[in-house]
Amino acid sequence: MKRGFGKGFGAGILAAVLVVGLSVTALAATRTIQVNDDIKVTLNGANFTPKDASGKEVPLFSYNGTTYAPVRAICEAAGLKVDYDSATYTAVLTTQDQYIASTPDASNYITAEQAKSAALSHAGVSANDAIFVKAGLDWDDGKVHYEVEFYAGNTEYDYDIDAVSGAVLSYDREWDDFSLKGYQNTDSSTGTGSTSQSNLITEEKAKEIALAKAPAGATVVKCKLDRDDGRYVYEIEMRSGYMEYECDINAVTGVIIDWDADWDD
Repeated sequence: MKRGFGKGFGAGILAAVLVVGLSVTALAATRTIQVNDDIKVTLNGANFTPKDASGKEVPLFSYNGTTYAPVRAICEAAGLKVDYDSATYTAVLTTQDQYIASTPDASNYITAEQAKSAALSHAGVSANDAIFVKAGLDWDDGKVHYEVEFYAGNTEYDYDIDAVSGAVLSYDREWDDFSLKGYQNTDSSTGTGSTSQSNLITEEKAKEIALAKAPAGATVVKCKLDRDDGRYVYEIEMRSGYMEYECDINAVTGVIIDWDADWDD
């Protein structure tokens, strides 16, 4: 699904540091300057190469102690909305939460629970049979919507729900050889089970477990709830210097079931 803001990035601080010193001005004359290039950027520990609208790499350079970088490429990767006012030569940067809050219909947005209910109704799935992975606001082409993702039985569901009307804007479902057996809470009075997310460890707990095994100084660059061989797992990627670590953690027991370390230069 198309995202309005950079997917998987939350490095606003890094973007702010790189953008400091950047300005858009009309030069009255040209001049030759000496620069130090071959600048590299990492975003959340992963290498990041800025590109322009046509996909061509945009070089970064340093001059007089200041690093210069393309505003749009860096900021959009960090999750900011970027506009340009040509009349005043101003790059206008807006964070995702501020943009959504400033939209005309912000006060009329339905809740996340209402968006989840709309998706379940359309899918014909009972709330007791669903495990939600995501239900949050996003925007696309100037329209704010909820991205809703959940699992039920052997099927993965992805929905975009209009944030004002609650209408289904788009949806996708994918069959997967996945069973919820072992991830159900049993009612002792009836002997029946209902799927619930309450017996899964949190994402923060999974990160804590992974970092406890990784070397000191490692940082998490990715943490995703997924399913593998009929069980929920957290897939986690970490970086420490030139080392990259990947691990899978059982989302119920918290046990590390797979670990891999690679040198990445």
